[in-house]
Order: sequence, then structure tokens, then C-alpha cells
Amino acid sequence: MNPTIVLACMLLAYIAPVAFVYYKYNTATDSATCTRSISSIITSQEPFFNEVAPLFQTRYFIAVCMLIMTGFTVIYEYQRCVDYMNSRMWSLASISVLLVGIFGVIFIPEQDPVHYIFAAAAFFAIVGFMTGHTFCASIATIDIHDILRILLYAQILFMVVTVIGVLQDAAIFSIEALFLLNFAVFYLYLHYHTFCSS
Repeated sequence: MNPTIVLACMLLAYIAPVAFVYYKYNTATDSATCTRSISSIITSQEPFFNEVAPLFQTRYFIAVCMLIMTGFTVIYEYQRCVDYMNSRMWSLASISVLLVGIFGVIFIPEQDPVHYIFAAAAFFAIVGFMTGHTFCASIATIDIHDILRILLYAQILFMVVTVIGVLQDAAIFSIEALFLLNFAVFYLYLHYHTFCSS
């Protein structure tokens, strides 16, 4: 299966929850109820559609999209690890931890301390994935390493600021969004240099 098509399917499955979270964030900031974090939106037990399916909660919608994305992600990472990285399964393992962390964050309420264990697992899996690929010898040119290193250092900064925000009980939505966006840029850049560049 073509890795670029699998990646496109991953992105399509991911776009729906991202658009929904962005919509909820914008409508919440316009009203009196302001959202503090991405988790406060994705763990919501409010109905996704009040009129059509009042029992189908927002978090179920997010989870279904993430489940579809998970299937494509595992296929993509397995193919990349086996075919292009000489069986470096640590990459697939870190993505698997990330995916487990995502589902834990979705289904465990933000007020529960266990929620933060899953969030930390997801955050450290992302940073571990980025660290491994940044310093992996399979990427040949120095220029690629420099760009990956800059993205990694930015990610570490975003993670530190997020942790400080959580400890201070501050709103962290924007910094979480930057953290996820930076990872997406890293992942797409890595894809380009693994599958697309000559």
C-alpha cells in the first residue's frame, strides 16, 4: 500500500476532530464558558447531536475518528519501520504509546489524576519519537538533521510551558495546539524525506 495514501487517510481521519475542537473552542470563547485545554473539549460527555443522537457523546465522536486514524497510523508506521528503517520498531512502539495515551485522555475526565498519566505518556511518546528520528543515523544529510533538531527543541519548549501551565492551573489550549501542530510538521517533514525526496 502506498505510504502517501495511508498518510492521507490518517490526515483525513484526524481533520474531523481537529475541526470540531477548533469549532468548540471558538464558540466557547465567544460565550461565557471558556475552555481551558484541548482535553476539556475531547473528554466532554455532552451529546454530539442533541436532536439526532442525544446519547452519542462528543468524546465518542472524537474516539471513533481516532480509532480510524489509529488503524492507518499502525499500518503506516509498520510499513515505514520494516521497509525503510531496517526494522527499527522503537518508532512503532512510541507511536503505539501515543495512541494509547490519546484514548486514555479521551475517556478519563480531566479532573481525574489518571488523565494526566495518559497525557504525560502521550507527550513523552511524541518527544521520544521526535528525539529518536532526529538523532537517527538513517537520515543522511545535515540539513535534515538541523530542521528536525529545531522542531524537537521547539517541542521540548512547548512541553515545558504546558507542564508549567498545568501546575499553575492556567489555560493551556494554545500551547497544546502549538505542541500538536509542531509534531504534525515534524511528522510530515519526516514522511517527505523518507518516502518522497529522491
